Amino acid sequence: MAALAAVSLSRTAAPYSRALGAGARAALPRFPAGSQPDPSGCNPARGRTLHLTTEVPAGHNKWSKVRHIKGPKDAERSRIFSKLCLSIRLAVKGGPNPELNSNLANILEVCRSKHMPKSTIEASLKMEKTKGIYLLYEGRGPGGSSLLIEALSNSGSKCHSDIKHILNKNGGMMAEGARHSFDKKGVIVVGVEDKEKKAVDLERALELAIEAGAEDVKETEDEEEKDLFKFICDASSLHQVRKKLDSLGLCPVSCALEFIPNTMVQLADADLEQAAHLIQALGTHEDVIQVYDNIE
Repeated sequence: MAALAAVSLSRTAAPYSRALGAGARAALPRFPAGSQPDPSGCNPARGRTLHLTTEVPAGHNKWSKVRHIKGPKDAERSRIFSKLCLSIRLAVKGGPNPELNSNLANILEVCRSKHMPKSTIEASLKMEKTKGIYLLYEGRGPGGSSLLIEALSNSGSKCHSDIKHILNKNGGMMAEGARHSFDKKGVIVVGVEDKEKKAVDLERALELAIEAGAEDVKETEDEEEKDLFKFICDASSLHQVRKKLDSLGLCPVSCALEFIPNTMVQLADADLEQAAHLIQALGTHEDVIQVYDNIE
């Protein structure tokens, strides 16, 4: 379903837009790392490769429709805030001062963009001494799909038991090796309008990705179906690429490390429905931060 075009970088962006093919559009539906010193030059070195992932637009992609099953608006908002609170608790372990902790600074930026109440943010920051253990579970979902489940829990054994139960109940299982289906990458999400309120299309986003040193650029949507761009880069270059995109006039919404699938699987309709219910069940667990899948 997804077509991948890989092209070598040069100083001109036009060849890359042609590599996408006529009428090709990218679309797709998802916190942070230490900064690296800026390189001496802005443009990536010759011979580096930029991967362009072209997919069915999100509104027409069956998995994007099934994957994001939404409940009542207030309940969905509460769920998002709950996950952000977990992310704050995890990031604050690196220090409570966002000026000295870039991970925390990036998450707080996301919280503000989601209009999270200040009192909720402050309450999460005060939980910095809470003994939370970061956990990463590997699982298999319906149709042979791979899952990674990030969690922060005060009880590793209880969390493990709960996740295992949810997987087994919904057509999945704990399974070593799922991690190999993902690469940890830097992800910068930006708005589709620049700082001058001018619309940015895919071709322009591609040009900016080349200049900023990103490896991949995709169109995506947030939980409110607002269009966004996802710039993917090497994990060590996350803050460097974000800084460059900001200097090029884009408006970053978030900057994070995420698990990006390196192999995708296609599922039959029945498996898609079951996978959606499984991921929703995992996401509603109070300790789960995020669930990653490699479903196309």
